[in-house]
Amino acid sequence: MSLDFIFNPRSIAVVGATDSPVSAPGAPSTSFNAHTLIFLYTLLDWGYPGKVYPVNTKGDEVRGLKVYRSVRDIPGPVDYVICIIPADATPGLVQDCVAKGVKGLHLYTAGYAETGLADRAALQSELVSIARGSGLRIIGPNCMGVYRPGMGMTYGPNFPRESGNVAFISQSGSYTLLLVRAAAARGVRFSKVVSYGNASDLDEIDLLDYLADDAETEIIGAYIEGTRDGTGLARVLAKAASKKPTMIIKKGGTEAGKRGASTHTGAMAGDDAVWDSTLKQSGVIRVEDVEEMADLMTTFAFFPLPRARRAVLFGVGGGAGVRASDECEAGGLILPAIPEVMRAELGRSVTTAGTMLRNPVDPGHYARDWTAMMQILDGWEEADMLLWQIAPDIEALQSEVILQYINQMRYRTLQTFNSLSKPKAVIVQAVESDIGLQALIDTRKMCAESRVAFYPSAYRAARAISRYMEYRARHDPDRA
Repeated sequence: MSLDFIFNPRSIAVVGATDSPVSAPGAPSTSFNAHTLIFLYTLLDWGYPGKVYPVNTKGDEVRGLKVYRSVRDIPGPVDYVICIIPADATPGLVQDCVAKGVKGLHLYTAGYAETGLADRAALQSELVSIARGSGLRIIGPNCMGVYRPGMGMTYGPNFPRESGNVAFISQSGSYTLLLVRAAAARGVRFSKVVSYGNASDLDEIDLLDYLADDAETEIIGAYIEGTRDGTGLARVLAKAASKKPTMIIKKGGTEAGKRGASTHTGAMAGDDAVWDSTLKQSGVIRVEDVEEMADLMTTFAFFPLPRARRAVLFGVGGGAGVRASDECEAGGLILPAIPEVMRAELGRSVTTAGTMLRNPVDPGHYARDWTAMMQILDGWEEADMLLWQIAPDIEALQSEVILQYINQMRYRTLQTFNSLSKPKAVIVQAVESDIGLQALIDTRKMCAESRVAFYPSAYRAARAISRYMEYRARHDPDRA
């Protein structure tokens, strides 16, 4: 069954009431709570193109919109409902949605099977029973819902408003917040993101099946704690992975993790060895956590496929270069030695003191123009990729004037670096100070704007690039 009505609804009702009024800037004196206002206000502020209907037992108007007492009172058709009312009141809302012909219901509300209590699990089952057979599908409960920038739908007011080609689904709402923000900071943009919580109705199988055929989505990621249908999940994972890169974070493998998964979303986590085998057989990439997921999404989005694993590591700092060399090789890349003839050619661009030209290449401080060196390295046939490493905390002179100069030089160097023909990436690592962290943020922003792959350590860069190449070799051997 197509889920287009969830991702492209013509009208949305936001249902939420509480006995505690909220005092937010511009908020009316109604009983809308803060979370309801986030969903309602972002629809209006992000330019959602359809009709928006506030529903509340109190109040007459919010942001110029009439407030309806129930979903049944809304005069026009309603495709999608966002629910933020107490769990005990939701059976009545589901009945209203069925009577109204609503197609999708997002239950932000928590307090169901994830509590581990039999009566709350029964309440969750009751909602699905009421909806079953009516055409109403439920997301949740206990979830953040849908982020769909192309339709102006979000639960993160600071998420990017631009659409992209990456989709992410998650049983954990917090993981969607972490992943979207981590990947977006590096330039990745999303087609669709779904936090689906307890998966009482729509689950990972339904969502992955949809995304496998979704024309807007070219890369799929997922965070899964458990599933009710291992065979069905293996089928859709194989389908998705056969069409586009598919990456899975599977948590809840330890005994403590299984208990946490049950408490978090009521999921049955299962045996980790079985999961590992299923994911491998399905052809998906199993990643450890959100950081590696962001690294891989960045790599698939911005890093062209290299011919092989031979890299040139370029950047200031002898010790930093040695450390990064070890990390590159630990992550699966190779740093071939630069031949003497090329070292002599490189040496004409620098003074001898304070430089290393064997790979890693340390060209010395930012007072020099690195353009000629970068172009020489770009033309070296024995190199398959170029990695520019920055370690700001090793820079001795950090006065304000010097820092401004260094930042300008980094920007100029990035423009040259971005013009080179080989696959390339920028690494900022070994940062602890406020100045170093600011340099990381500034450089990451420059890379995102230039669509250059950025990584916060050499090991993470090497690991992501290696896994990316392994995936391409399995799924597209003619190009690998």
